[in-house]
Amino acid sequence: MLALVDCQISGISGDMLLSSLIDIGANKKRVIDAVMSCQNFFEGSKITHISFDDVTRSGFHTTTLNIQYDDNVHEKKGVEVYNAISRCCDSLELENKSKAFALASIKTLIEAESNVHGEEFNNVHLHEASSIDTLVDIVGTAVALQDLGLFNVKIYSSRVAVGGGTLTFSHGTITNPGNAILEIFKNRNFTLIGGPVDSELTTPTGASMLVNLANGSIDFYPPLQPIKIGYGAGSKEFVNFPGLLKVVLGKDVQTLQMDTVYVLETNIDDVTGEIIGSIIVSLMEKGANDVNVIPTTKNNRPSNLIRVICNYELLNLILNVLIQKSDTLGVRIQQTSHYTVPRITISIPVSIKGEEFVICVKVVKEKDIIVNAKPEYQDVKNVSMKLNMPFHIALSTIQQIIMNKLSVKQS
Repeated sequence: MLALVDCQISGISGDMLLSSLIDIGANKKRVIDAVMSCQNFFEGSKITHISFDDVTRSGFHTTTLNIQYDDNVHEKKGVEVYNAISRCCDSLELENKSKAFALASIKTLIEAESNVHGEEFNNVHLHEASSIDTLVDIVGTAVALQDLGLFNVKIYSSRVAVGGGTLTFSHGTITNPGNAILEIFKNRNFTLIGGPVDSELTTPTGASMLVNLANGSIDFYPPLQPIKIGYGAGSKEFVNFPGLLKVVLGKDVQTLQMDTVYVLETNIDDVTGEIIGSIIVSLMEKGANDVNVIPTTKNNRPSNLIRVICNYELLNLILNVLIQKSDTLGVRIQQTSHYTVPRITISIPVSIKGEEFVICVKVVKEKDIIVNAKPEYQDVKNVSMKLNMPFHIALSTIQQIIMNKLSVKQS
């Protein structure tokens, strides 16, 4: 099972996300009862009406959140909102994953405002995000996600439409996307798309929840068999496209696991083999997934192509190491999909020549039946060195032992 948040045309707001989850089948009464019970934690605010209504936008049936409230306080400290949501989650006895999502979402929003205004986390004030509908969006979404069981599935995000033009709010007029939106997505693996209208399409609350649900955005739908589709409408209506957030629940039809990695390449032609060796060691020590050195040519003379694979989180670090250690003047970078066979790692005790060892083994299963098992290189190397045994003999000996222990049929 997997889920996809499709916000590549109409963006995402808190009420759009919550409404799409209701549309897809989350228990409406449970969500409403939850947020109504939490309003007492939000001092100076009272919900006078809340409902999820069926509406039509550009010919599409959708669900929208209709909320009305009295709010006597027009700004609050971010930490006050955080504490209110925390107490609300405790009173609802939400599951740990649900509460963690809610608190991470509001924390992301507060940290963004803190960075924008240069204030400490505990001192920053929220204006537009200080109203009770922020609590409704975040807590309601946490309850809906828990009700649908979506904290236990992989959640993807499309690229994120942010709109264009300018925004006018408590701090004046600025360009769209606003500073908070850029802070929320900063250093995260999301692609933002401007347009298709001069209007704010993605709000800080929606963005804060999205980055705590998905690890990044993807350009195309992953392989899936659609099961349920939910549409959530926001408060804005547009002429040329429906202002809808689409959430798709589907069956994962791929047998391989996919993630996104980055490939860095540079040619070097003026360093020795010793330096290249030290570059490889430095890159691997910093967390590179793999480093290859490929003999090639550059400007009609021999050179070496250094190719590094790493995850997004380490991209800048690996890039800096590669430049500093090689003195290269340019590095090519491309994002690519990485498919792996699903596997687990287990520890297996083995006895060889009277010595006891614990070997880490990567195990591949099909329908709960082990079809392959591979010992970790470093563990095999340790056995080889301790027993003064050739590596290939140590490998074949260990492989035979673990195959027998795991009852793996060998072809």
